[in-house]
Amino acid sequence: MRQLTLCALFAVSMLLAACSGPAGPAGPPGPQGAKGEPGPAGPAGPPGPPDPAGPAGPQGPPGPATGTRVVRQNCLTPAGCTVTCETGEVLVMAYCGVNRNRATFLTEHSANCGARPTAGTSPLVAVCAR
Repeated sequence: MRQLTLCALFAVSMLLAACSGPAGPAGPPGPQGAKGEPGPAGPAGPPGPPDPAGPAGPQGPPGPATGTRVVRQNCLTPAGCTVTCETGEVLVMAYCGVNRNRATFLTEHSANCGARPTAGTSPLVAVCAR
């Protein structure tokens, strides 16, 4: 009995498969569905080319009057050797002779190479700054 039922089901399924013809034409499209949720953000793309340089800005106001001045004094006179910066300047640095021996700073505006000048202490070179 069971075999008979299986054979009958097989025969019916074969008949149904043989009855189907070619597919008909497609129907009209249906209405658009609701918008879905956005997906995750993708990776960042490569950087683009740089923009061209912009125009130059306006010229700024002039700065305060500043400057440096190098003072050189020969020290082979018996009176000694002292350099003094001008009013409004400060003594930045000083040295004595080509070996750059240490000068003595008397004030923030002056320096000397000692009371007894020698060939090794000449010239006295100083830098004054405004």
